[in-house]
Amino acid sequence: MTNPSEQPTPTGSRSRTAWDVYCPEEDLNVHMLFPTKAAATQAAGEHNVQFTPPHTARWVVHTPSDEDPPHLTDAQREAFTRNGSEFAELENHSRSVREAAAARLREADYDPGGPLYCYVCTCSQFLAPDDDGGLDARCQREYSRHTSMQHA
Repeated sequence: MTNPSEQPTPTGSRSRTAWDVYCPEEDLNVHMLFPTKAAATQAAGEHNVQFTPPHTARWVVHTPSDEDPPHLTDAQREAFTRNGSEFAELENHSRSVREAAAARLREADYDPGGPLYCYVCTCSQFLAPDDDGGLDARCQREYSRHTSMQHA
């Protein structure tokens, strides 16, 4: 029998295992790079309860990819992951608010007369500052001045 001290030692460095949270309903990893399986499991549970019916997200072993630059620290990766998750939540919320607004106008028999319209007033266009059409664009109506985000 070989003495354990005589066992060959690996010469290369081995990367630490990390875990992600995969959500089948969204078909993507919604949270990434947890240091422990328990942390990923907890994050999956927190993700799942945000939805009705609950999602079925679960932990998966993290697979590095080109989207995983090696020069980022764990804290930086976590920051990007959390940012991505929160912006996805914001996008989902925005989509549901727009869908509800459109349904409300349909139920009120409002016909905007075209595919592009405003959800908060009868304006059909908005003024873009410096003609860039960015998020700071405002409604043409003098007393409204809501943002372009409220247009379909």
